[in-house]
Amino acid sequence: MKRLIIGCFILIMFNQQVFARDFEGGYAVYGAGADSCKAYLDSMKAGGRQQDYFIDWTIGYLTAFNVIMPNTYNILGESEFAETQGWLQRHCNRYPKQLYINALIKLTEVLYPLRYQSGMKKPAAQLKDVGKAVK
Repeated sequence: MKRLIIGCFILIMFNQQVFARDFEGGYAVYGAGADSCKAYLDSMKAGGRQQDYFIDWTIGYLTAFNVIMPNTYNILGESEFAETQGWLQRHCNRYPKQLYINALIKLTEVLYPLRYQSGMKKPAAQLKDVGKAVK
């Protein structure tokens, strides 16, 4: 699990558009992020180790996002992890060929305005200001 979190940390660090992509706009993706949304959906149906593979990768990605992004204590803000899984499943149903990492990137874009900026657990914006992000 520690390797997964470190790997996701490095992945997110190199995933920032401003400075981490190569001259063609590409970047390396490892683990579950390199799989399709369809593979994610199949794993959620199958359960067990397949499901754990995606869940663990997602947790690592979100944790690394919290570490790397300035003014971000918790990207989930007031959202529950289970709600984000529902959002990801709906998103992946719409875009089954999309890479799973792109679904996670989109999720963090949606959640970013609602993140907790500090351990005081106050969201950066109110849900009513942004709309229903993950529900």
